[in-house]
Amino acid sequence: MSITWNTIWEAHPDVFIAQNWLECPEDKKKANRLPAHYNYFMGGETTLRVGIIACSSILREEEFLLAGVLWGNRLSNGAKTVIYFVAPNFSLAFLNAVGKIGGTISARAIYWREKLTPSLYLIPHEQHCSQVRYALGEERPDLKRWGQGLNPVARQQLMIVNAFFAQLVSRQVRMVIKPQQIAFLWGNFEIAEVRRKGKKFELNSKAKWLKTNEQMLKWQKQGWVDASGSLNMDFCSVILSILDYLESLKQEGKLRSQDLLALWLHRGDGVLKSLWGSSWPWPWLPKERGENSVIELEEWYFFQGNGQLSVVCPVFEKPLMKASRSIMLASVLERSSLLVNAKNEQGNPLVWDGRVHWLTTLGLEEELRRWYCWINDVDKFPIWTLPENWQDKGIYELNCRSTLLNHSL
Repeated sequence: MSITWNTIWEAHPDVFIAQNWLECPEDKKKANRLPAHYNYFMGGETTLRVGIIACSSILREEEFLLAGVLWGNRLSNGAKTVIYFVAPNFSLAFLNAVGKIGGTISARAIYWREKLTPSLYLIPHEQHCSQVRYALGEERPDLKRWGQGLNPVARQQLMIVNAFFAQLVSRQVRMVIKPQQIAFLWGNFEIAEVRRKGKKFELNSKAKWLKTNEQMLKWQKQGWVDASGSLNMDFCSVILSILDYLESLKQEGKLRSQDLLALWLHRGDGVLKSLWGSSWPWPWLPKERGENSVIELEEWYFFQGNGQLSVVCPVFEKPLMKASRSIMLASVLERSSLLVNAKNEQGNPLVWDGRVHWLTTLGLEEELRRWYCWINDVDKFPIWTLPENWQDKGIYELNCRSTLLNHSL
């Protein structure tokens, strides 16, 4: 469907602070590295630039947010600039993120409702700056609650399975409980799974991340508790073999940067512990369809220390896009009830200071830092860089050039 946006702008002169819009042609979109599936318009004067980014359907809000900011930056050239985001609908996270845009760029969001007259509705600032927190997600069950739906024999067997993997914690194996399954992971790699089957469960090794089917099939074993109350030996042997293999990859420097970093962050010792405290497991699961932000936040890292909760977002690729998404997810944490009643293992309250720490490499820092020109509170997003040789030597120091945290650890 072809939309004549200029006709829409002309029919709503009171919505914008400029008129006589010019559309950015396709070749200029490409030259400015702007996503081609959005429409861009410019107006205003020398002292106040005005732009519009419009689309009939947003597929990825973080891309739409970034594209609008990049368009505003292109128009600005140091002058005050207003950018309007126009689309049929926006999530609360997007609207709150729009409220974070600052520096030389101001941003507003506008609903476009094709079948209504008028069809453009400027969203008041108050609508995306509300102090009322909204409910999101549901609490992740612990092992005891997860096993309540099992029969008594299966519950006892689950405790035996848990005891086996508890012995592997020293080898950095961790457990993640979900509604219908329990995953056992080494860093980002799932090595085993318990899956609910009615009032019983199935236990299987997992190695889907392997590149060769032959090895994957070799390590595909089912686990069960035998008459003596022990896990079958072939399953235990396979799990230990998988761990040996993964640890050898680490030793030989063959892990991807993201996977190696996950190991260090989940371990959470050394400089990480002195800076942010010990690792704090994400306690939430999505309650309804569409609560993708709850799942995405599980990919971040949370630390607890001295009654404070610290939030760390690794940025290892596409820094501008990752930062855009993290600004939206930070809005979710701010406006939802997810961290309101956060507690440590002893039940003592944890307080989040509102900051999201961007953790990145020296090679990506400068591009990530571009966002500091476009947000109104840069102290909420301190940038920490890993040492150049962290993959060989570990995270023995972190450097931050933020105005509030200008030091090395």
